[in-house]
Amino acid sequence: MNTLRSEFKIGVLVVAGIVLLVLGVNYLKGFNPFARSNTYYAVYDDVAGLAVSNPVLINGYQVGQVRRIEFVEGGQGELLVEFGVEHPKLFFPSNSVAMIHSSDLFGTKAIRIDRGDSPVSAASGDTLLDNVEDDIAAQVAKQIEPLQRKTTDLIKSVEKVILDIESVFSSEATSQLPAALESVQRTVESLETTAANLDSTVAENRSNFKRVMSNVRSLTSTLNASSGDLTNAISNFSTLSDSLSRIEFAATMAKANQTLEDVSAITGQIAAGEGSLGKLVQSDSLHDGLVATNLELQLLLDDLQMHPWKYVQVNLIGRKQKSEFSKKDLMRLRDIIADELEGQEDGSSSND
Repeated sequence: MNTLRSEFKIGVLVVAGIVLLVLGVNYLKGFNPFARSNTYYAVYDDVAGLAVSNPVLINGYQVGQVRRIEFVEGGQGELLVEFGVEHPKLFFPSNSVAMIHSSDLFGTKAIRIDRGDSPVSAASGDTLLDNVEDDIAAQVAKQIEPLQRKTTDLIKSVEKVILDIESVFSSEATSQLPAALESVQRTVESLETTAANLDSTVAENRSNFKRVMSNVRSLTSTLNASSGDLTNAISNFSTLSDSLSRIEFAATMAKANQTLEDVSAITGQIAAGEGSLGKLVQSDSLHDGLVATNLELQLLLDDLQMHPWKYVQVNLIGRKQKSEFSKKDLMRLRDIIADELEGQEDGSSSND
């Protein structure tokens, strides 16, 4: 009987030890079987190395752990993750995201709950939104990728510069390099000469420049002294412009336009040969008459000079007046002879 009691006690102690061992191990892992907790779920295509007993974090503080990971029944390989939150009074929005991320540099995975903005709180048993954050290596690779592209571009640029330098120092370019350097030297010498000439010009004209500046100052002082006169002149000009603005320019321009129209009408009538002035302008009779009158006057003066006794009776005793033909008489004789000749030609032609 005593033996049975001893064996029973030993069995009880062994079972209690095993239970305590299991509870202690789970407690050390963060699982507290005696604490009240809410259970939540999330479905992932890839858990990225997440394991049971990994922590659940909110704002960087562990509030629970992963309890179970298994495949979704009838799915295409999706994984259902069950995790608990051991703070029943801790609430977060229903659209919060259960983010799998690396909690340390060694790649240990954890679930980080990123709060959403829904006014409705998540209840125990809800399935949260899922997301997987890149691990540290992937993040480092993303950070290094722009630097790698820049490094590649820099290497290409350096290669291009090296090729340009090689082309510059090639045989053909090297042969032209002394001439280019000589041209640069001549240019520098020319610039130095120009600078020296400019300095000498400035030195020579320094006194002139001083006089010019003195004249400018004198002119400025004169303008300042005459500011009152200038103000009066501007005022007078303003008064004159006001007076001009009050002149009836419209009526004056209308009269001017009417005068121009009248002149244009008169000019048109003259061009059309209307009126005395128009007839004089359009007809040559006045010109012909003036020419004939001028010719008659010349003949009359010539006849008067040649035969003054025709017009003034002067008898000189013992002297005979010579009779000479004047130009007028000659013209008359020429006309008579021309008429006689023309009459004879007409008669002969009629006899024929």
